[in-house]
Amino acid sequence: MDAHARSRRKALKVVVGALCTEVGFGMAEESAIETLTEMLQSLLTEIGKSSKAYTELCGRTDVLVTDVLTALIDQGINIESIPAHAFRHNKSVFNPPGQSVPQPIQRVLSAGERQEHHTHIPDHLPPFPDPHTYIRTESHKQPVSEYQLIREKAASYKRDTERAVTRYVAKTGHTQSLFKDDTSSFPLIAVQPHPHPYLMALLPKDQDLDSLDISDVQGVNHGSDTLDPNSSKFDQSDIDTIDNPYLQPIKMPRYKKFKTMS
Repeated sequence: MDAHARSRRKALKVVVGALCTEVGFGMAEESAIETLTEMLQSLLTEIGKSSKAYTELCGRTDVLVTDVLTALIDQGINIESIPAHAFRHNKSVFNPPGQSVPQPIQRVLSAGERQEHHTHIPDHLPPFPDPHTYIRTESHKQPVSEYQLIREKAASYKRDTERAVTRYVAKTGHTQSLFKDDTSSFPLIAVQPHPHPYLMALLPKDQDLDSLDISDVQGVNHGSDTLDPNSSKFDQSDIDTIDNPYLQPIKMPRYKKFKTMS
């Protein structure tokens, strides 16, 4: 069955369903609808063949209304009931099928301009294809070798890695809460003071050492002596306390009294 036959069959099936609804049926099986559709298609086919036969019998090529009425009478249909059936009050009205939108034709990839035939090539031969079919064209981009872009990508990758590690530590490690009543809101990574904090200053880091002043380096060296764990000022209880400035109690500033000149 071709596409035109399937479309006509589908239209007849809709008509049969509408007639069944007008009669009073609420639902029907697929086999019953197919049987009624086949009967209606056979009836219309016989009416068309009979109308064509009466037309050719009279020596005409166009079918007239009298030819169709004669074919209906031959099929045993009461033609006087047709006007009453056409003007029934509960008939179903079908909207005309809309015009189908043609499928857009996909354009073939074209690169460059096609060359015309040379003087020694006849015009009836096919034209030259696109230049990309016989000229080498790059299908990939060259790798980025600029120093600035590489540094930006490395910094972005490092920042994403640090953020992912921070989230992982916050979910799996020990955390501190910003609010004492609610420990699940705003979790913070617990600060663990290092017993030898001066070692962090001695470890190499990714920074510009030339921009540091000599006074800053000397200050770090002198300040590290005060953090010696063997000294008497080092207290073990400072490690157990929370060394987080956001969780420490508020320190009120001291007000100095100024002397008034009499």
